[in-house]
Amino acid sequence: MYGVGRAVRIDIGPGRYRSAAAAAVSRQDYGINVFSYDSQMNSPSTIAGMTTLGMGMQQFPNANEWSWTTNTFRDGGTAPVSLSDWGSILEQTNNQGLFIFDYDENPTFTGGGSPADATQLTQYIVSHHLPITAIVVGSEEYGSWDHYANLNPSFSASYYATRTAEIAQAIHQVDPAMQVGVSFDLGQEPSDLQWDQTVLRTDGPYINFVSIHDYPNAQTLSNAGLLAALPSEIHQAMTFVQNEIATNVPAPYAANIQTWVTEFNPYGEPGPQSTQPVYGAAMVESAMLWRVDGAAKLFVWSYDGQAHSPSAQWPVDTTANTAYGLFALAGDGQSPELPENQLYPSGLSLAQYMQAIGTGGTLSVWVTPDQVVGDVQSSSGASHIFAINTSNAAETLGLGGTQTVVPAATMLATSGQTITPATLTLTPGPTPPIALATSQPGLSAYQPVPPAITDTLSGYPGETVTLTGRGFGQWGANAGVVISQNGVNYGGPLDSYGVTIKSWSPTRISFVVPNGTSGPSLTPGSATVLVETANQLVSNSTSLTVTAAPNLNLTLSSQSPYPGDLLTIFGSGFGAAQGTGYVQFSQNGINYGGPGDAYHVSIVNWSNSAITVEVPNGSSGPALTPGSATLTVVTGSGTPTPALSLTIVPPPLLSAAISPPGPVQPGQLITVSGNNFGSSQGTGYVLIQQNGVNYGEPGDWYGVSIVTWTNNSITFRVPIQGMSSTGHEEPSLQPGSATMTVVSGAGLQSPALPLTVN
Repeated sequence: MYGVGRAVRIDIGPGRYRSAAAAAVSRQDYGINVFSYDSQMNSPSTIAGMTTLGMGMQQFPNANEWSWTTNTFRDGGTAPVSLSDWGSILEQTNNQGLFIFDYDENPTFTGGGSPADATQLTQYIVSHHLPITAIVVGSEEYGSWDHYANLNPSFSASYYATRTAEIAQAIHQVDPAMQVGVSFDLGQEPSDLQWDQTVLRTDGPYINFVSIHDYPNAQTLSNAGLLAALPSEIHQAMTFVQNEIATNVPAPYAANIQTWVTEFNPYGEPGPQSTQPVYGAAMVESAMLWRVDGAAKLFVWSYDGQAHSPSAQWPVDTTANTAYGLFALAGDGQSPELPENQLYPSGLSLAQYMQAIGTGGTLSVWVTPDQVVGDVQSSSGASHIFAINTSNAAETLGLGGTQTVVPAATMLATSGQTITPATLTLTPGPTPPIALATSQPGLSAYQPVPPAITDTLSGYPGETVTLTGRGFGQWGANAGVVISQNGVNYGGPLDSYGVTIKSWSPTRISFVVPNGTSGPSLTPGSATVLVETANQLVSNSTSLTVTAAPNLNLTLSSQSPYPGDLLTIFGSGFGAAQGTGYVQFSQNGINYGGPGDAYHVSIVNWSNSAITVEVPNGSSGPALTPGSATLTVVTGSGTPTPALSLTIVPPPLLSAAISPPGPVQPGQLITVSGNNFGSSQGTGYVLIQQNGVNYGEPGDWYGVSIVTWTNNSITFRVPIQGMSSTGHEEPSLQPGSATMTVVSGAGLQSPALPLTVN
């Protein structure tokens, strides 16, 4: 499917060249979705409309409760388009068909589900010479929204994968050339990955392609925003699919598996640009990008797709009689502005692209921050340029030796032009897929080994537990332990709540049972655990029995401490030494003392039955403020206590009096009498303030010399001109008024006492 293109270069501005691999393209690389329930398919204008569109494939029936044998629906009624009718449409439009095989219907309803029915269907296709070249088993079988049509009691990936392997082999036994595909989920939550990996590991030897559906944008974007978003969205989706195939299927089988995008539209619901030329630009841009990024087929949803709905979210045309949504390439006759099967701008643009491909050619694409430019070299030798300006400003393109302006958020399509200068050599594209053989040597040795957990777990919230198994690999960006309980998920890539990993090896992972530090705490009862590896492999799930945390019998020396107070926590089982244990205070969303917290808690003493801590007073982070707070102890073995409630109160004021009480002189020794100063100065200080100048507080330029410090008495020298205790030359106190404050090492503060300086 892929080859090497000619040497070309696009002139789009200094330093903005990027070449892409060239891919061989044909009409059969592109298709549309059509429907067994669509009466428009019987219109005389259908063949002309589809022929004008020029695509080479169609997907049918897009109705999973329809029987191909009777052309009836499960709930009654006959479909407007039968399998035979569709075969005739394929022949008249020179299209190939992709048939959706109804997966696992109720056995009482004929038309799908079993390997025997797959055999019968393939025999019918072959004997009636229908131009159907591919069959996909089911459609979005991974989604709960599809289960209403699937009456088998098991919706598991394992059941689907096992059944599909049987169906694929039955099809290939009748027609080895028939391409067979499976449903692949683009979601990257663990449940999505588990589906994909189970299916790939089971069905890898028997399938030819994975079928993906992509509607990347959930909300309306601006014109430029839509065009600018598509390159990264498409590239990310293809990279994910290719990585999953390469990781889960051994190379000889992985080489057989193509990626088919069997449903695509830029929006998840019809968007307001649907009737505007920008949507045609988006469709051509997507058609080029999917192919050069490695997709073998792209099917646009849809041809008409019952486009009109009075309850549509977005009205897309102000001239419409009623609000309607459009998700199609052609009109269905219900809109006032287009007759049946006449192409919309998106259809017209794709038709122009298909005409450029003609009977086949080579596609080269360049992507820059502002443009996506494709060069289709048809087999006749003609060159066709499709330049999409993805920015909000006009861009220039070097064509035929001249600079051509491409307006903002538009597509320029031109033929017979050359891109200048032609000097950049392209690199080869991906390795061509290997044709599926009727027999697969070495199939008995096909045993992909997924990561596996080999034990069940038990632990209480906050406890560090260890799971064992195999294939966990090394820690990486995507690696994690995913826990689920009562509909709440922790640790997945899109989960709001995390799981703390303590250690990770290929066979052992230690993690903390969620205890409320991220999301709600787990509660006693059952939970499930699985592992996602760095390369996004998902293990089996195992059970986690959540138990109540052990009671450490906590009591506090005070329920109403103040910032700087020494608080003693009494209990049992703290451990003889602190080790990795800690005490955490929490108030107003701020945490102190935990391993990852920015603010610390000073541990004064730690024993098995008592811990003494200093209540945060501003030495690390903001001081606790009067009001409610909580305290939690985590032992060195990882055992957390329940959070204890505290009421923080203002620090008590120190009582202090100056002796002698009269006026003071610079250099005089003054004694302050009182209580609770502390047995030694520690971090305490005497603060003198006069005329906006501070003396003695930590960080002040000028100091206060302390002579003695006891719990009830402090003697200090009144600042005098000369060298202070801070090492800086300072002035004397000036005659007049000043104030003096004592601050203890515990953070207690006296009232400001007046000083009169002579």
